[in-house]
Amino acid sequence: MGIMGLHASATITTGRILVVEDDPGARDFIVSSLRADGHDVDASGNAFEALRLLGRQCYDLIVSDLMMPGVDGPSLYSAVASRWPSNPPHFVFMSGLANTSSFEGFLKVIHAPLLPKPFKVAALRRAIRRILQPRP
Repeated sequence: MGIMGLHASATITTGRILVVEDDPGARDFIVSSLRADGHDVDASGNAFEALRLLGRQCYDLIVSDLMMPGVDGPSLYSAVASRWPSNPPHFVFMSGLANTSSFEGFLKVIHAPLLPKPFKVAALRRAIRRILQPRP
């Protein structure tokens, strides 16, 4: 087993994460929280910028607002899934809407968690850990 094996099981798996959030305060808070956990994080304020970043860099996970001006979360997901059909990055969505029922079918189909805003960082960490550390 050795020291490395012990250490690896005790730490959270870190990953490359892209945060897509049009609210600068929320975006900065999420980015700083994830960086504090050791993740490699990039951020964008809209889906167009996110797609530009995705063209240059691979990400393990995209944390995206569900409702954004211009292109919403589901449209961003569709663009990402069509560009990387065999291995799209995982998504975690966030929403400040009280009623997200119109998105329920979409979220079920793609198996993406939805965090209602405002959420605690612990809830985001749990969602990310479940995705980056799948149970054997």
